[in-house]
Amino acid sequence: MNIPERAGITMAEELEIKAQEVKQKLHYGNDASIDRKAEKWVLEPLIPHRGITILDGLGASGKSWFAMDLSYSISLGQTFLGKFPVKKSGKVLYLTAEESEGAFVERLDMIQQHYPESKGNFIWLSLLEEGVNISSYLCTKKKGERLYTETAEILRELIKEIQPVVVVLDSLINFFGMNENDSEDVVYFYEVLKYFIREYKVNFLLLHHQNKEGMRNQSDDVISFRGSGVLREQARSRIIYKNVDLGDGEFARKIILEKSNYYSKLKDEYKLSEGIYLKFDGGKHVYDEAFHRWAMSKEAEKKDGKKNGNKKEQKEEDYDYEIPF
Repeated sequence: MNIPERAGITMAEELEIKAQEVKQKLHYGNDASIDRKAEKWVLEPLIPHRGITILDGLGASGKSWFAMDLSYSISLGQTFLGKFPVKKSGKVLYLTAEESEGAFVERLDMIQQHYPESKGNFIWLSLLEEGVNISSYLCTKKKGERLYTETAEILRELIKEIQPVVVVLDSLINFFGMNENDSEDVVYFYEVLKYFIREYKVNFLLLHHQNKEGMRNQSDDVISFRGSGVLREQARSRIIYKNVDLGDGEFARKIILEKSNYYSKLKDEYKLSEGIYLKFDGGKHVYDEAFHRWAMSKEAEKKDGKKNGNKKEQKEEDYDYEIPF
């Protein structure tokens, strides 16, 4: 993937140039020139460096709030949730195709109450704003041919100028532009993002809406993934976000690090593969050990109650027929 193609040369010349570039990058054995201490994380253990992270959950669960909160921590270099260190702070470019500029800035007003001034490191654009006359799609397909769009070219220019650490796409379906169930379409889309990663050392956070099966079965933590499995497999990290109804008008936000391609002791220390429960306070997520344990026990009680209720209902149904003798 090369955006844009080199002008004024033939395809054969282009291929030869690329081949020479690849040859220059060959490594032989235990190459001493490779930096063993290169940072693997933007935000450990949630956002790996030079990779794609998927943040998914049910619609209207609060994923955008979480992404904005997390982005502010990265933009300020401030430890997230008081537990997870930012290893690469800097500018965050947040692109929303679902919130108008008015609705988005109202959220920012709430979040900024909890943070110091970001010094211009949080940069955002609503593609619903009047005067932003571009499609949100980064890719498209015409007559069977997959193509990157003018929006991908514009994003390239924005990344070159702003030099963000992270680009947030909210949400994936609005930027994808092809069939998310087609693995080849997904590979092409990811190749466009990987081009940006290689060229500009940027990272991507993709917000992804969960599917209807997940909506029907909210008791399942690792809810099924919508779209081609390639979306999940080729991402370096997957964070599941839930708004958990604990009963009696009580709610908690829950994150689960379902997939991470890099090891971090923090993932094991906080049992992120099982999930942690967070308070949500006016736009900011708060980790409190006592609340986490209380919410975990409340959700377990509710699940057990639902399970026992289903068993009782099934038992009653088993006897709800006439014995034929």
